[in-house]
Amino acid sequence: MAKREPIDVDALRRDAQGAVLGALARGDDAFDILAAVAPADLAHTLAQDVALLQLAVTALDHACPPGAEPLEYDGLRERYLPEVTFRGRVEHRNSQYALCAAACLRGGLQPDLLSDAGWWQTPLWQYAVYAVVVYSRAAAERLAVPVEEIARRIAARHGLELTT
Repeated sequence: MAKREPIDVDALRRDAQGAVLGALARGDDAFDILAAVAPADLAHTLAQDVALLQLAVTALDHACPPGAEPLEYDGLRERYLPEVTFRGRVEHRNSQYALCAAACLRGGLQPDLLSDAGWWQTPLWQYAVYAVVVYSRAAAERLAVPVEEIARRIAARHGLELTT
């Protein structure tokens, strides 16, 4: 039996982050962004979930710098993610969880991702992508810059080279 090469989880995390930010900078819609990230999906690991939530945290930092008015949660997804329709309680709850998990991480609270989302049928990373899109679009609107600029700022903060 041939040995498999070890998986470089850090490289896959960075690939997922780069794919999201590159697609965001190109102006892709949420579905195309999901498709760009899918090759980095590692079954049974939270590596890409955490990596993408980290991007959402940084986008939220741009949307709500210290002293700024907080984002209003009510209508947040409808306003900044109009191309996605969440159906049923599970999809609504999962998308809410990703948005709130990023806010928790930003505030210094580590959510229990494995216990909370490790059993989901749809992996958390997909909802984390939606959180990145929502918070990036909110940041772009608040700062009056294109979403591409927000993607570049997020990439710079994470030491990623952005290719569009």
